[in-house]
Amino acid sequence: MTSAHEPRHIRGARHVHQTVVPALEAADAVIYAMVGIVFLVAALAMLGYSVWIFPANLAATGFGLAIVTLVNDLLLVMIIMEVLRTVLSYLQERGTSLQPFLFIAAISATRRILAIGAQMSVTEASLSADKFREAMIDLGANAGAILAIAIALFLLSSHPNMQDEVLKPEEASEGAANA
Repeated sequence: MTSAHEPRHIRGARHVHQTVVPALEAADAVIYAMVGIVFLVAALAMLGYSVWIFPANLAATGFGLAIVTLVNDLLLVMIIMEVLRTVLSYLQERGTSLQPFLFIAAISATRRILAIGAQMSVTEASLSADKFREAMIDLGANAGAILAIAIALFLLSSHPNMQDEVLKPEEASEGAANA
């Protein structure tokens, strides 16, 4: 709704908003889609590599460490897929949620705990008291992070009004217009 009495600079700003913003939103969607494709390729490549390298790890390090390495690699694939899920959610809903990032953080902390455990089992005889203390602090910090994430996920699921849905761009502009 333009008015003949509307100042020229306001009509110009409205025209820019009506032409440039949709083009930028389309470019945004294309870039997110390309990033999503790269994440999918990365997840497939990491999955293939993990399965392919497992027999070599089994022969070189033994069953226990080979399994820990495989699980660690598969958790990395899950992290990549969770990030991809976040990209897809953004493309579908034009908004994002906190939950996928909490899942990614929990998986990352779990990966770190597994890595520390594997490292300690390999070097347990030559582990100094300082290195052992650092490893225990790292394990405790990651366990604490997992606990905090679990509490956050519980709170998000038990309080629907606390849902972490971010305002979609059109809702934000409507809210600003109504203010």
